[in-house]
Amino acid sequence: MKKLFMIFLLAMSIQMCGPDLKLDYNVTKSENYKISEKKLKRNSLEVKKAFEEDQKKFKEKVKELATKVIEDQIKSTKNGNDDLSLQTAKQMAVRMIEKGIEYQKSKIEEIKFFSDKDAQISQKVKILDNSKIQKLQNESVLFDLVAKKLKYKDVNEMISKMQSMDKNEGTSKIMNGIAEVMDDEMKKEENYTQVSATVNMEKINGKWQIKDLNEQIKNIEIIFSNLSQAIIK
Repeated sequence: MKKLFMIFLLAMSIQMCGPDLKLDYNVTKSENYKISEKKLKRNSLEVKKAFEEDQKKFKEKVKELATKVIEDQIKSTKNGNDDLSLQTAKQMAVRMIEKGIEYQKSKIEEIKFFSDKDAQISQKVKILDNSKIQKLQNESVLFDLVAKKLKYKDVNEMISKMQSMDKNEGTSKIMNGIAEVMDDEMKKEENYTQVSATVNMEKINGKWQIKDLNEQIKNIEIIFSNLSQAIIK
């Protein structure tokens, strides 16, 4: 469980932000860049659209890589464990990552142009504060919350009820309870912090894109690959 939680935290911290972007941002330019106000605003919409598309691509890649690490972790811990229980654990972890990506939001504050091919996006990003949910790595705390979520009097009653169920049914119920507890924690505004971030954009072959996006994707592939190897060891 702690390893799955670590994968989740990495996925949340490594992703850039969600594309919850509005038109209430400033559009500016460097002093040396000559362009009409009308064209400047029109170009800003192109930059915004390209940014959203690239962010979606980046987040999908994070989800794909995190899911692969989870699969590797589950394969390495089979050792006779029930396949259905492991599959349930995988589904829970993937669901946590999907929810984490869903709840992390950003808002563009400014798009600044330096030329026809160079721009910078300044934004406020609401990110999950890992220190606020690390308590869930404590199994005692986690299972207390799960027992309450599943409407049991306490953990002892929950375990007693689980033991009377079919093994797969009991495991599935516990895993769903953990996922719901995580979902509740990710919905709490107090578990988030807001940071300022900038993203450089460039126009290549007539199309705007996040600068060095492919290089950034390669970097996270290396990070997740190293994590996968470390976990298997």
